[in-house]
Amino acid sequence: MMKMYFLTAFRSLLRNKSYSLLNIAGLALGITCSLLLFLVIQYQLSYDTFHSKADRIYRLNVSFTKIDFNTPASHFPLPAYLRSNGNLGFEHITQIYGDVGAQINIPAANGAPARKFLIEENIGFVDAAFFDVFDFDTGPVNVAPYFKDPNVVVLSQTLADKFFPDGDAVGSIIKYNNEYNLKVVSVMPDMPGNTEFPFQLLVSLETVRPSFPTDWGNLSSNHQTFVVLPEKVSAATAEVRLNDFVQQFSTEEKARRSQQYLLQPLNDIHYNPKFYGGFAQTPISREMIVAMAIVGVVLLLTACINFINLATAQAIKRAREVGVRKVLGSSKWQIVFQFLCETFFIVFFASFLSVILSELALPYLNELLDLKISFNLLQDPVLLLFLVVQTLVVTLFAGFYPAFILSSFQPITALKSKVSMQKFGDVSIRQVLVVLQFTICQVLIICTFLVNEQMSYFRNKALGFDKEAVVLVTLPREAGLKIQPLRQELLNNPAIREISFASDAPSSMNNSYGNFYFNHAANDVDFQIQKKFVDMHFFELFDMKFLAGGKYTISDSIHYMVINDTLRRRLGLESPEEAIGKNISLGGGEISGPIAGVVSDFHQGPLQIEIEPLLLTANPGDYTTLSAKIDMGQKQEALKHLEQVWETVYPADVFSYEFLDESIAAFYDEEARQNTLFKIFSIIAIFIGCLGLYGLVAFMAAQRTKEVGIRKVMGASVANIAILFSKEFINLVLIAFVLAVPVSYYLMDLWLQDYTYRIAIEYWPFILAGVATLLIALITMSAKAIQAALANPVLSLKSD
Repeated sequence: MMKMYFLTAFRSLLRNKSYSLLNIAGLALGITCSLLLFLVIQYQLSYDTFHSKADRIYRLNVSFTKIDFNTPASHFPLPAYLRSNGNLGFEHITQIYGDVGAQINIPAANGAPARKFLIEENIGFVDAAFFDVFDFDTGPVNVAPYFKDPNVVVLSQTLADKFFPDGDAVGSIIKYNNEYNLKVVSVMPDMPGNTEFPFQLLVSLETVRPSFPTDWGNLSSNHQTFVVLPEKVSAATAEVRLNDFVQQFSTEEKARRSQQYLLQPLNDIHYNPKFYGGFAQTPISREMIVAMAIVGVVLLLTACINFINLATAQAIKRAREVGVRKVLGSSKWQIVFQFLCETFFIVFFASFLSVILSELALPYLNELLDLKISFNLLQDPVLLLFLVVQTLVVTLFAGFYPAFILSSFQPITALKSKVSMQKFGDVSIRQVLVVLQFTICQVLIICTFLVNEQMSYFRNKALGFDKEAVVLVTLPREAGLKIQPLRQELLNNPAIREISFASDAPSSMNNSYGNFYFNHAANDVDFQIQKKFVDMHFFELFDMKFLAGGKYTISDSIHYMVINDTLRRRLGLESPEEAIGKNISLGGGEISGPIAGVVSDFHQGPLQIEIEPLLLTANPGDYTTLSAKIDMGQKQEALKHLEQVWETVYPADVFSYEFLDESIAAFYDEEARQNTLFKIFSIIAIFIGCLGLYGLVAFMAAQRTKEVGIRKVMGASVANIAILFSKEFINLVLIAFVLAVPVSYYLMDLWLQDYTYRIAIEYWPFILAGVATLLIALITMSAKAIQAALANPVLSLKSD
């Protein structure tokens, strides 16, 4: 019996090739999208789940509740103090210092010349306990004992192949940032992509520990501490115990600012931007994961609606077949099962095609989203189960209603081909589904337009400084003594217009915060400021506007300051002029001086972040960035001169640069990726909708062949007939637009709340999306409608 059902279903699909192909194409696209999104979601949810103690690993974060400041940093002395007090009940404690990018020098050896590399990979300075907490594969050697000593390193396989192409990495010496000679003790497989510890070099923490601050006043997000809780010990209990312990070392000022430690579970780090910073990967919110899941379901739903619409339209043509089956004794449920078998064949072929499409598309998706997702259907039982369950669910969801409609035809009515589709009042189920399908399409298109607008706003908003034609170069550690000769040498070439040295660019992700005292007050101010150390040329190079006072000059006796207007307002000063001459003292008073100027606010980071109180002052010992304003008409000459002077002044260091406007654009890489992804899904959604629309018009044309012939004989033009076929569906698309507008507005208003600086939602993206959808639908319908209208009326009238 089952064999007969499937054989009959297969033959039916072969008889209706166009119907089968349209359905397979629509379902294949929908299933492919859902499969790819499932892979992305599965990958995002897998971060650091492979560690055996993952459910008991916590990061110690610091929160300043009164000033609303949070950091993943921990105080540098904390791990040592915990260990000296019996670990305070923690099973393991590990201290990690992360860095990004470094210069690696390979000394000459065995006849090979010396080489130098500038790498962009993540570097982790870790202690021996790191290997007790985390389960990373570090190669054939147990490296934990080595990490009790300084100057040892484990290389990833990729970097080992790069540094030592002959394969003799273990036992070799590499020089790190022209400062540390490190011995390679092992080569490890590349770290997996789904980890918050993407280190390609592991260096013993003992190498840099002597340079760590010994007081409790310093925090750096690059320095983090992780602990393993014993089983059956709650994080809340451990948190109370830890804070009681740390209070012993807190000053009154820190206590007043309500500084406390919070234990963050390892499985929360990748999804919580509140404590983002340091060496961790860019977080993805749980809301974004839910949004991707919803988009996957919506695209699959669109494909299912497509199937239902085509199947119910096809049902009219198969009415006689159903009538004959019922006359010959088939029951209603036998007919339902027969048509579900046909649906299963279509969904099975679509799923098979989607597996192929997913494997072909995955490399491009990985490149777009900067992920490392692999596709191993037979080796991934969860993925295989998802595909099987999805195939069955889609078969039932997409196939049951058309099968129920077909099985409900009365034999006599069906044999006379006088059946009609079920209606609610004057509205058919198919019309409702078309409206739903195009509502989904238009919501995606409107949202894509508005996301695109926000991205354009990011790119074009005035930042409060001139970012054009500025080249950034990272300075070596010993740069301080050579910056003035370097500046003079660089300015000898007219292609370079100005040079400035600073701790970082005006807008960057490398921000430093601290407490301060205002105007010789006894206590520090109850909020933190961002601080940048910049020379006096910084303001001219970036064309910053002063509201009062001006830039400072370098003085051996007076340490002048410049503040931004936000800091002036936070200090309660009525006007910029009132700030001039007031004293600011940083931290413990090591840097103190009068305010020389108040600069107009400028954005110090991504536009997601509000402009913060900022202080700028000179401090050559902290200059790590060279900014060069160049003549873009002589771009190559300027870059060549920069490199030549660099090689002369810093012969042991690799020259590398980036343009400031490109580094600022990189702030929004994640949003740009998401925008591109949703553009693709919007195109796919509208394409699936058009497939269904084309099929519906085709079936309508076949149904009304004689009517078209009569109309043509009576003098109807091709345009009249095309309008006849298109009118019904145009109305449905317009209704869908009316429904899509409020839904889109609500979703985008919700999304934009995450951005401090954002666009106002205007009407034109809605109009543009509606017009675009209508035009696409008209082109789709017209193609088949015109074909029907051009048919010979004589042949049309002869058709049965």
